[in-house]
Amino acid sequence: MNILILTSFTILTSVISAIAGMGGGVLLISMMTFVLPYQVIVPIHGIVQFISNSSRAFYLRKNVRWGFFGYFLLGVPFGLYVAYLILNKIDRPDFYYLILALFILYTIFKPKKMPHFKLEGYQWSLLGFFAAVQGSIVGASGPLIAPFYLRDDMSKEEIISTKAMQQLIIHLMKVPLFLSLDFSYKEYSLLIICMSLAALLGTFSGVSILKKFDEKLFKIIFKSVLFLSAMRLIYKFIQSYL
Repeated sequence: MNILILTSFTILTSVISAIAGMGGGVLLISMMTFVLPYQVIVPIHGIVQFISNSSRAFYLRKNVRWGFFGYFLLGVPFGLYVAYLILNKIDRPDFYYLILALFILYTIFKPKKMPHFKLEGYQWSLLGFFAAVQGSIVGASGPLIAPFYLRDDMSKEEIISTKAMQQLIIHLMKVPLFLSLDFSYKEYSLLIICMSLAALLGTFSGVSILKKFDEKLFKIIFKSVLFLSAMRLIYKFIQSYL
C-alpha cells in the first residue's frame, strides 16, 4: 500500500515540478514523512529526484544555461563534505526549516528597493555549496535554489532546465554520501524503482503541458509554489516543537 501511495504521488509531484520548475520535491518529501521513517526518506527521495530532474533536463537540454551550471557545480563537493560532518552529529536540524522559509518569503515579498538576488559567475558556486548542504540534510534543495531564478533575463524553459541540471548533480552525489553513512539502498530497491518510473511518467506529462503555458502565468505559479513551500517548512518547524 505504501508503494502504491508513494508511486501515485510521485507522478503528481513530477508533473508539478515540470510545469512550475519546483515544488514537487518538497511535496513528495512531505508525503514520505507520513509513511517512512526520517532516516530513510532523504536517501530514497534523492534517487527519485535525480531521475525526475534528469528527465526534465534531458527534455529541455537545449535551454540549459551551462555557465550557471558550471559555476554551481564547483561548490557542490564542499557542501556535501560539510553535510557529511553535520549528519554524523545531528539527526534532524529542525531550525533550518524556519531559516529557509523566511528566506523564501523575503524573496517573494521583498520591497522593490531591497536587494535583488541576481547571481553571476562564482556567486553560483556559493549557492552550490549551500544547496548541497541543505539538500543532503533536509532532502529538497529546490526551495533554496528557486528564489535565485526570479529574474527577468531567462525564459521558463531556461529556468526549469538549468535548475534541474543543478539539482540532479546534488541528488546524484548524495548516493555516495549516504552509502558512506551505511544506508542500504538495496533494502528499498522495489520502492525506489517504482517511484523512479513514476517520476519519468510525471515529467513527460508535465513538460508537454509546459509548452502550452503563458510566461506570465508561469511566473504566478512559480511564486505561488514558493509561498506554499515556505508555509510547509514553517509548519514542519512548529510541528517539531509540539
